[in-house]
Amino acid sequence: MTPTHCLPAQSLPAWGEDDRARLKKGELVPGAALLVEDSPGRPEPGVAPEPEEPSLELVVPEPDYDPKIIPEEYLEDYFLASAPSAEGYLVDPQRLLSMQESLDREGFLEYHADDSEVDIRMYLFDAQQEIPPPYTLRRLVSERYAEGPLAAVVFCFLGDPSRNMIAFGGRGAMDIAATDVRKILESAQMKAQEKSDPAAQVESFIVQLSIRLYWLERGLEEARLAAAPAPLQSAHPSAGNERASASPGVIAVVKPYFLYGMVGVTGLAFAAWGIVMAWILWKRNRSYHFPVLEPPRRLGADYAAGVGAVLSFHSKLGSPSSQRDQVPDYLTRM
Repeated sequence: MTPTHCLPAQSLPAWGEDDRARLKKGELVPGAALLVEDSPGRPEPGVAPEPEEPSLELVVPEPDYDPKIIPEEYLEDYFLASAPSAEGYLVDPQRLLSMQESLDREGFLEYHADDSEVDIRMYLFDAQQEIPPPYTLRRLVSERYAEGPLAAVVFCFLGDPSRNMIAFGGRGAMDIAATDVRKILESAQMKAQEKSDPAAQVESFIVQLSIRLYWLERGLEEARLAAAPAPLQSAHPSAGNERASASPGVIAVVKPYFLYGMVGVTGLAFAAWGIVMAWILWKRNRSYHFPVLEPPRRLGADYAAGVGAVLSFHSKLGSPSSQRDQVPDYLTRM
């Protein structure tokens, strides 16, 4: 008999608590050692594997997302930035709008700032996010916009325009009544709520706010002119209701009558032109009607010429005398 060589049986691996933890984390693949040949970590047959040291790595569970909480890393960008000009007119550190939507809204706010004395500073938040204490809109306005030009600071909640807030800061903010602020906010909110898309709501809110700020600026200008002394009112270039001076001058007196005279002359010229054109058309299209005369019977004679007396002319080009000797056709047939 051929002698047989007996090899020691390989012991089956045993599962421990550490292996179970590594298996849950994906660090251990069951059966990987059996599929890899000549693995440096594979134990020799008959050699017991060395015990592994227990893992000391701790698994920290990720906190659940709360849509009402603003992440801590964004609070500094919202409320602790150094200067308003460094952040632009649209503050969106969470990137709630897409890149193109942000560029469009920022471009409109820049256009409004170039055309108006009241800037718009808009801070974007998610629809359900709450402003954590001690941060408030009033505190932000008083700390960062009190010394600058007049500006409308808006907290805009993307997707819920009814939560939007507005406050005015800067020089002249105290002259704006609370009722005017409420009317401006309500008008912009109503315009935004006509849209269903959140980005379109922001656009409608900004456009309506820009329109209302234009009329607010006009009202503030008129109020300043009314409260200013008379010399300043006459020297101001944008005064719409200036008082007439004691001696307005000859041009100022004659100008209204001159305008009236020009209007009258123009009206008479148009009237004369209309009459002439009507007369020409009437003359061109008029028609003449001649009376129909009934000639007497027998041409006024007492009796007719009798049978066989026929007076006819066969050619209208020749004279009657040249045609009187012609014999009628019916006589040739007799």
